Amino acid sequence: MEKRVDDIQSLLSGCRQGDRRAQHELFSRFGPKMLGICRRYCANPDDARDALQEGFIKVFATLEKYRGESAFETWMTRIFINTAIDLYKKKNKISQTELPLPGQYEADVSSDTDVDNWGFPCSPEEAIKAMDQLPQGYRLVFNLHALENYAHKDIASMLGISEGTSKSQYARARRFLQQILIPKNITS
Repeated sequence: MEKRVDDIQSLLSGCRQGDRRAQHELFSRFGPKMLGICRRYCANPDDARDALQEGFIKVFATLEKYRGESAFETWMTRIFINTAIDLYKKKNKISQTELPLPGQYEADVSSDTDVDNWGFPCSPEEAIKAMDQLPQGYRLVFNLHALENYAHKDIASMLGISEGTSKSQYARARRFLQQILIPKNITS
């Protein structure tokens, strides 16, 4: 494992010096995973590829700011998440149809401590297909909370929505995905 860390440090050093081979290696090593992250946040594969490209531009442009206080992949992942969210903000505004109307939806969204143990009785491809059906605002909140473990307060700040809206959109996304992914004939 120590060798891999040294290898990453050498790779980052080469990237900082503008070495195209090192940049290509960094892209080859992390590109597929970062594309997967972008795909979770973007409404379609083309937008995900755009976010991937923009994300790598940002990584290379800000590499001098990486101080090693966290794992490089963690630092880079945050850049890609923020890039995908920025792309969403440029292309869309969270539409009023995604926001709850007063009294319209009264789900139990009062606790951040509930366990998301409803299971995934499907393949990853089916899960992505189901995620593609989510309204984009729900998709962003679901990814940030369920997959990245952001608190609703932080999500609200990132997306420019209220904390209650974040909780409501998360609950709606969960319910939507449950309806799609959990077969109706399964009984508990």
